[in-house]
Amino acid sequence: MMRSSAAKLLWALLLVVALLAGACGNDDGGTAEPPPTAAPTAEATPQATAAPTAAPTAGPTEGPTPAPTEAPEPTPEATVAPTEDPEPEATPAPEPTAAPTPEATPAPEPETHPSGLDVAAINAAAADWMEKARIPGLVLAVTQGGEEPWTFAWGVSDLTTEEPITAGDYVRIGSVTKPVTTVAVLSMVDEGLLDLDTPVTAYLGDNWYGKYEHGLNITLRHLMGHTTGFVEYAFDRGFFVLGSARLGVPIAPEEIVRFTTNYGPVAEFETEYNYSTAGHVIAGMIIEAVTGNPADVEIRSRVLAPLGLENTYLPPNELPPVPVIDSYNAGLLYSAFTSLTNVPDEARHNFMGSDYLSTDEYPQEFLQTAGWTGGGIEALIGDVPKMFRGLFTGGLISDESLAEMTSAGVNPGYGLGVGIDDIGGRLAYSHGGGTPAFRTRALYIPELDLALAATANVLPPNPDLQEFVDALLPIVMESWGLAS
Repeated sequence: MMRSSAAKLLWALLLVVALLAGACGNDDGGTAEPPPTAAPTAEATPQATAAPTAAPTAGPTEGPTPAPTEAPEPTPEATVAPTEDPEPEATPAPEPTAAPTPEATPAPEPETHPSGLDVAAINAAAADWMEKARIPGLVLAVTQGGEEPWTFAWGVSDLTTEEPITAGDYVRIGSVTKPVTTVAVLSMVDEGLLDLDTPVTAYLGDNWYGKYEHGLNITLRHLMGHTTGFVEYAFDRGFFVLGSARLGVPIAPEEIVRFTTNYGPVAEFETEYNYSTAGHVIAGMIIEAVTGNPADVEIRSRVLAPLGLENTYLPPNELPPVPVIDSYNAGLLYSAFTSLTNVPDEARHNFMGSDYLSTDEYPQEFLQTAGWTGGGIEALIGDVPKMFRGLFTGGLISDESLAEMTSAGVNPGYGLGVGIDDIGGRLAYSHGGGTPAFRTRALYIPELDLALAATANVLPPNPDLQEFVDALLPIVMESWGLAS
């Protein structure tokens, strides 16, 4: 039966909100948002995580663990065919059985953990936030002074199988991709291949921007600082409707640009900040046009390889050895997906009283390409703080380019592809990412040489993941004597 025009309009309006984190992830600058790794010590071994019932908890895990192999399909419990009753004298005495271990109870932590972190306090903060936000799975990685990250995992990676989530599970980090692309671009600036203030037409030709009225004057600085006036396509109901009809078909960067530039400006060109993932997608196109290489090849050679990141990938040309874990759309995003797509029965879940829709039951081709150099990276959580810290300390770009990246633009809380924050009087660089259906936060505090990243497998979490990060930071700083 056809929906009425009014119903279609209602869902179209809901999509504006549903696309807050969209196919590639969106975060306002100025928020506290805007890496191979081995075990820090042999003592930091993974601990089993029980399937959650309310607020799941777990201990720290090795970071990151080797990429897991795909788990076999769960099979129903075997039933034993009835047999004749044995003779009484042949019945052995029953063996004693151990008392069952309660679900969601972690093994007790040692009083002094080798990381020096207050693991009990971290577990409590995670459990508190996960219960409030109704999160199936959460992973975290923390590093200080360039040490290998300590990783943690709580909850499950799949609501159907109740498989425990681990630091060896791949996740999507959404717009945390943007500062990575920015550094790749700035390394080319250092080589004289690009210039921040040269019009994009010098690299992509006169036709790249269609009829967009400011297209002739747009530069890389505008693109990566979000001052082009572009619409954020991931907010746009038309883009979401487009995607829902072709989830099994990848979307090319040129299609994203054409979609974006068909709009007139939604903000004042050059003088007004308006977050738009298209800017970093176009930056990826410029990388390819100037080098003649795929963007993922240049990003690996300029950023990922120098930082030793063997568990980080930029689809669609690069894919992890196993797919990302299952993740779940909630709230209005759940409503939008269920109204505009044919929902497989097995995709619907109710967890802790909230309705969730599994993205794993849908084709991944569109979701995996709609972010690209603006929001497409898939990684193990242990790589992410190592990567984020390395953008600022890894010697990937010159001091001059680093200053360009970390200098506030029109938005005092955002530079070029990175958030600029004040945390307790200390400068911090950050970025967030949201992509159906993961939520990520990455943070680096230069004064403390402290980096962390966390990812949840729900979008959008309510309260946001930032609440967990806010609770976590004082624990980490106090544990490592960084609080003074």
